[in-house]
Amino acid sequence: MRHALVLLATLLTTALWCEGGGNQYKMYLVTFHIEGDDKDNPKMITPVKLGQEHRQYFFSKIPTFTDKDIAWFYPFTAADGVTYGAAFRMKEHAAVELKAVTLTNQGKLLGLRCSDAPLQAVMIDRPIDDGVVVIWSGLQQKHLQEFRKRFPHVDDYKPKAGPQFAKPD
Repeated sequence: MRHALVLLATLLTTALWCEGGGNQYKMYLVTFHIEGDDKDNPKMITPVKLGQEHRQYFFSKIPTFTDKDIAWFYPFTAADGVTYGAAFRMKEHAAVELKAVTLTNQGKLLGLRCSDAPLQAVMIDRPIDDGVVVIWSGLQQKHLQEFRKRFPHVDDYKPKAGPQFAKPD
């Protein structure tokens, strides 16, 4: 009888553990990745060819920022007139981290991976103080529609009331 209870408890624990373990992976619509180096651990980087010359770059597989870090987005037509770009405003905690990441990684690329679009990248030429990352081109209309479902448009964004908006006593 005691062995049956131990076996039942073990099976129940294993079943609960397995069910909870499957929920850890989350598919993101947008992820931002910092440029790595070909000397980094091969399991931690992914090779990407960018530009007209198809130059080889390496980006971290672990995203620096994800969907959960985006406060709002602003879409626009790219300079090529065919694709779209978007500005993403990070939430406050991510804006602070973005400033630190861009301060320590100047001269590197920040890549945006968006669903099925090819990776787009921007050069980090200065620290980003305002929390806004702009991807200038390479997005399609369907990506903007997906963004609209997931993030507020800048025109629809309503910031949380803070002390600066409190009524005076």
